Amino acid sequence: MNVKNRKCIRKLSLKSLYANRRRNLIAIFAIALTTLLFTSMFTIVLSLNASYETYQFRQVGGYAHGTFKDVSPEQAERIAAHPKVKAAGVRKVIGITAEGVFAKIPAEISYMDANCTKWSYATPTTGRMPESGKEVAMDTAALQLLGVTPELGAEVTVSYSITDKDQTAFTVTDTFTLVGYWDYDELMPVHYINISRDYADDIEAQAVKTGLQPFRTDLNVMLASGTNIQGQMEQVDTDLGYTWDSYTDPNSVRIGVNWGYTSSQLESKLDPELVIAIAAFLLLVIFTGYLIIYNIFQISVVGDIRFYGLLKTIGTTPRQLKRIIRQQALLLCLIGIPAGLLLGYGIGAVLVPVVLRSTQLDAGITTISTSPVIFLGSMLFALLTVLLSCSKPGKMAAKVSPVEATKYTDAMQTKKKQRSTRGAKLHQMAFANLGRNKKKTVLVVVSLALSVTLFNALCTFVGGFSMEKYVSAKTCADFIVSTPDYFRYNSADEFITPEQIGEIAANTKASLSGTGYAVRKPAYLWMTEDALRQDYAWFESAEQLDSHMSRLEHRGNMVMGKTRIEALDNSLFDKLQVFDGDISPMLEPDNNAIAIAVSLDDYGNLPNLEYYPKVGDTITATYADDVKYIDSRTGELCTEDTPEEYLQEKLYGARDVAYTVCALVELPYSMSYRYGGIGYDVVLSVDTAQRDSGGAAIPMLYLFDTADDADEAEAEQYLSKLTAGEFSPLMYESKATARSEFAQFRQMFLLIGGILCAIIGLVGLLNFFNAMMTSILSRRREFAVLQAVGMTNRQLKTMLIYEGLFYAMSSVSAAFILSLAVGPLAGKMLGSMFWFFEYRFTILPVLLTIPVFLLLGWLIPCMMYDNAAKCSVVEQLRDAQ
Repeated sequence: MNVKNRKCIRKLSLKSLYANRRRNLIAIFAIALTTLLFTSMFTIVLSLNASYETYQFRQVGGYAHGTFKDVSPEQAERIAAHPKVKAAGVRKVIGITAEGVFAKIPAEISYMDANCTKWSYATPTTGRMPESGKEVAMDTAALQLLGVTPELGAEVTVSYSITDKDQTAFTVTDTFTLVGYWDYDELMPVHYINISRDYADDIEAQAVKTGLQPFRTDLNVMLASGTNIQGQMEQVDTDLGYTWDSYTDPNSVRIGVNWGYTSSQLESKLDPELVIAIAAFLLLVIFTGYLIIYNIFQISVVGDIRFYGLLKTIGTTPRQLKRIIRQQALLLCLIGIPAGLLLGYGIGAVLVPVVLRSTQLDAGITTISTSPVIFLGSMLFALLTVLLSCSKPGKMAAKVSPVEATKYTDAMQTKKKQRSTRGAKLHQMAFANLGRNKKKTVLVVVSLALSVTLFNALCTFVGGFSMEKYVSAKTCADFIVSTPDYFRYNSADEFITPEQIGEIAANTKASLSGTGYAVRKPAYLWMTEDALRQDYAWFESAEQLDSHMSRLEHRGNMVMGKTRIEALDNSLFDKLQVFDGDISPMLEPDNNAIAIAVSLDDYGNLPNLEYYPKVGDTITATYADDVKYIDSRTGELCTEDTPEEYLQEKLYGARDVAYTVCALVELPYSMSYRYGGIGYDVVLSVDTAQRDSGGAAIPMLYLFDTADDADEAEAEQYLSKLTAGEFSPLMYESKATARSEFAQFRQMFLLIGGILCAIIGLVGLLNFFNAMMTSILSRRREFAVLQAVGMTNRQLKTMLIYEGLFYAMSSVSAAFILSLAVGPLAGKMLGSMFWFFEYRFTILPVLLTIPVFLLLGWLIPCMMYDNAAKCSVVEQLRDAQ
């Protein structure tokens, strides 16, 4: 007979739930702990992501999703009206000042509208934005550098070069009225000096009269979503009939994506290994929660199995029994999930600042995320975990017959037992008890083993971080010294001077030192047209590329391409990583050897070998005294009216030099020009470069290593004093900074991983506790019978301790096997994700957990039995009925 009364089923659920209040508290605790696990994880991850993004935004200079570059007023209006664009902000840069007090951190003079000001962290906290005439707003640090007290109405005199990002003209000195200011953010790449639109238009008109093109206007935008920013912006261009891959096509609107958004970084780096890692982590967390709640409901069903049998005798269907258990689970969720959400969010909010304090992100930008994803995601994951966990116990309750229910004990069917004449041993009885319910035993062992395996993986992961790899990628020397222009990637007529190099060398103790030189003379390298096309293909369409190639000078299948020549002192050639060939010919006097700088990936591989010339090839470099653009139709100097397709370079005082390629080398970024471009980057010895360029090689950087920590500390102290202050002409980088970054990065993973291990370890302990409690509760009658036939309390307690110890040692053994199996696979995956990771097999963390597990294996059964043994044998037999 089917009972279809849903109200009756709900009443049965409630009454049954109310009759087991102690067990309900344990179930609520388990659900709350699972929800806490999800919530704290989401809170920490999303808050760290928000803090990291804020840090990146401040380094970038704003948090707009992206920028449509060099737009006309009509294009800006159409883009702003597109459905995918939620808001738009206009910015027009008219000048820059990067000398004097602004030598280390330049200042940009620009007009920004209200949206752009807000997104660029440039909204005045005192006063307002410039509205007309010579009104100005800027940060307090810029005012201090100019010697102006931050007061509204103060006069501010600024000298700057009229320039936007594509052209430079004359210098202007103007006096402005201060109408607003804000505190300077030390992470910002520039000082913003904001002017009125009227003033920007006046200066632009003056510049146009001198022959300059109108200044470019950039449109910063906020899109409907922060994911797939590149794709959304390309879609906007496509919908409006624009392209985005040309610098010269008037119908092209180029785009720039804010790389501060982690979504834009992930989209460019997303690979199968990363997807697998994220999916595996989420499955691990879900499985962890499943283990907690499954055991709780298993206990519940075991405890009520006779009750469910009686219900079946009066006509309750298996489906209705499942519904009773499911309704009980959902009712418990009403209390457990909100409690877990609150506790998890609180724990996450407390831990995020702790984690950030150990990293370079701790710069007043701690952001505790309030994203709905934290609460909705945690709630859904917890609810899914609960429903999965109560599914199998529900099936068990539905399958059991009334007769079986009255005789049920916590045991699976086993093989026929063999008789023994040796008597029962306590450890044998304990071991046999583990096999009575193999599924429960496996679950407990797996849950405990997971925490140990994860702890071992964390130690392997953090222990595999190679400081040497990390530091060598960040800098190739203990110290690198140059001017702000070099570290800001600016071209300059002069960097560090020989006199400054001599002073530094005299005050530091170097085990190796040398100078890198920039060749400040027009130089070109003849390369194959196919190779040069690869470079220009990033910026031009196929038609534009064909037109461009036709205007370049050819010699057979070779074409004249631009190049960047860096010269090195002989002592610095040891810093080069040779991919192919030999650099020793470059050390010989009066040589004509040249090395081609190649771009290796993080693992030392060269992805596009065919792009470069081969070792032993002869290549020609052309040096020129001057370069001008002419009109190819007339041979005369071009004018502003000359169409682009007729522009052609003409070299004056050109001379060719033939070189032999002796090697393909990786030139460390930290001692290179630090920017790329069209054509090859090449390396010469300084004597060869000076000979062939007519003495045009100028010192660009000075680097040196020290022999020991004491010398390094002295050099660090000396250089910090030498470069202190805004007016110092020099800056420096050191390995100490890179080591500090590495230590912070490593510490962050230790903290986050330690927290995760602690939570999963707590899950394992709770499952261990549940397993022992289930064993004792379901075997009360059995224990009472054993005691009735002569087993003492001490023997019974010892047997349970043996069970606990068997659980503990089985878990350690399982963790050992899992670590052996998973370790190499995880190491390979981590090595592909983190280039500075070196896998080193270790099992020491597993061995260190053995004493802890042995202690728990003894302590928990003792506590559980002492609590259960308060009743007499007769009472236990009566309760078991």
